[in-house]
Amino acid sequence: MKSDPEQELLDEAIQHLMDATSNLRAVISRSPGTISRRSAPTALAASPRKFLAFCAFVKLMRLQKEFFAEATSLLVITVPRNWPIDDFDYVADLCLKSSDRGLSKLKTFCHPPRTKRGAWDFNPSSYLDAQKVIVFLPRGAEIHPEFEISADAVIDLEILDDRHLDSLTRQLGSGPLSADEKERLRQQDPAFINSIFRRGRSAAAALGKLERLLAKPTKGQRLVPLASYGEAGKWGMKFKRDLRLWRAGQLDWSDLDRGVLLYGPPGTGKTSFAASLASECGAHLVPTSLSKWQSTGHLGDLLKAMRQDFAEARDRAPSILLIDEIDSVGDRRSFSGDNKHYCIEVVNGLLEALDGLGGREGVVVVASTNFPQALDPALLRSGRLETHVEMKRPGTTERAEILQFYLPALDAPEEFYKIARQLNGKTGADLERLVRKAKQRARGENRKLMIEDVLAVVPKEPLLSDDDRWRICIHEAAHALVTELSNLGSVTSVEVFDDFHDNVDAHDALGRTSSDCPVPPLRTEEWFRWDIAISLSGMAGEEVVLKNRSTTAGGSRGSDLTSATDAAALMVARFGLGKRLSVFPDDVDRPVYKIFETSPVLRADVDHILRAEYSRAKSLLEANLNAVIALAQALKKERRLEGERLKTLLAGLCTSDGSSERLEFTG
Repeated sequence: MKSDPEQELLDEAIQHLMDATSNLRAVISRSPGTISRRSAPTALAASPRKFLAFCAFVKLMRLQKEFFAEATSLLVITVPRNWPIDDFDYVADLCLKSSDRGLSKLKTFCHPPRTKRGAWDFNPSSYLDAQKVIVFLPRGAEIHPEFEISADAVIDLEILDDRHLDSLTRQLGSGPLSADEKERLRQQDPAFINSIFRRGRSAAAALGKLERLLAKPTKGQRLVPLASYGEAGKWGMKFKRDLRLWRAGQLDWSDLDRGVLLYGPPGTGKTSFAASLASECGAHLVPTSLSKWQSTGHLGDLLKAMRQDFAEARDRAPSILLIDEIDSVGDRRSFSGDNKHYCIEVVNGLLEALDGLGGREGVVVVASTNFPQALDPALLRSGRLETHVEMKRPGTTERAEILQFYLPALDAPEEFYKIARQLNGKTGADLERLVRKAKQRARGENRKLMIEDVLAVVPKEPLLSDDDRWRICIHEAAHALVTELSNLGSVTSVEVFDDFHDNVDAHDALGRTSSDCPVPPLRTEEWFRWDIAISLSGMAGEEVVLKNRSTTAGGSRGSDLTSATDAAALMVARFGLGKRLSVFPDDVDRPVYKIFETSPVLRADVDHILRAEYSRAKSLLEANLNAVIALAQALKKERRLEGERLKTLLAGLCTSDGSSERLEFTG
């Protein structure tokens, strides 16, 4: 009888399958180790933490059929970075016990980092001679090249599985734990596991006690509430709400801000903001900086340290990763010389870490700088440091809140507000120092702190003299007059302050001219020139009336002179609105001051524009000298001018050629 060809093929395939199964069993039977789940009681007796590591390792190894089937194999197991790595050497020995296990058959190895000098202090060859090798590597850490080449697989070990936690609480009689409690447990340092899980004691109660303990600031550390950080505080409160929704599973991580850049002058609380944010959000804080990464050694060590900080943040998510003074990383377009390649690699490494190709869920990056213009633009795009918040000096109300926070026992909100009015321009750091001084004063007299102690250490600012007050009136009157002549907008109010304390919202200002001059979508050369003339008019007014100038126009960011210089620099370097039409593509996003460092000719063009507009402001003021003096006299008497009273004083102004028509804005 002729056989069926299809049946023959089927029989042959079945025989091949049976032979392969037989061979696999033979190989497994000759393997140097087998999974021993019966050792769980031994692991539990050692410690709850080792028991959980044991359970995770058994679960992972049960799936590694190829590791046992192959004649030789090397498996790299990445473990949580903050978990004591020696635990895994212990559980591997416990799980893979075999009567014929020898140095030539199976070896396990807990991979250490490089030494401080950048060298490896072990020899991979002493492990690679075994038939089977398991390497435990902290997640995100650098692996020795020989192990990387030899590895057949790299697998993440996930610990604190729900079933394993349930098993642990049942055996110890310390449970149960809810799903939320298990998730909160995963955010804690594994060093606390043995303290949380004790036989016959509630693990949930111990977890709550730990969280309350960690929520307290460390000794000597006082965290200012987010509400005291102005715009940054508002962003922080919004992020806190979103994070709560993410934890509850009601919001995807992709809907939260990925990173925030805090910028502003020193002492405004950029660094302490991150600590306050982490505390109020119940998140882990990972503080770092370029100098910290560089302290580990050469470029490879720096990049490894960078990756390890991001790995720690991922392992302890939700986390706040603070990169302090991020401007130290630099801008790739400004690098040159022998260190150019090194610096570029650092920026590229940070960009890769921020992109989170290995996963960055639960990690928000907070970066701080005093010089945002010095950053590489690639760091600031969406998905990286996408939110930018200026950290300003606190206003009067915020200063009062900070004082109340540092001195809750006094409970004197009205007095704190009065004191805050006398601390114009002071930063959070300044206020903390002032509180220390007040406490020292009370201790020196061996008594409790009183509000009088705070008043006693407030810096005493001198009242303005009559001559100084008159100068300020002239300065602001000149601003108002040139603003009105420019036709860029209308002056809404002019005011001066009796002393340094009265201007409770501005820093280092003794007067203020407010107007409704909008910035048009298309700015012309004439618009820029009028804007510069307005900025310089206060100083010009002092020269016209008083025959000399003072420091009122410069000295700080946002002052008249810096505003005028910035505007002229933009005209020359960005928009070709000076003597030259050329701008260079490589310089379009460079900070303006960087361009002028290498091009004194452009700086001369800026000076030319400033001189021309200063001269125009002087001419306008000289042509309207009586109006300037009349406005200044009214301002000195009334301190604030607005509405119809101001319109009357600004009526009938003339141009420098004596005509009665107001100059028109030719935009």
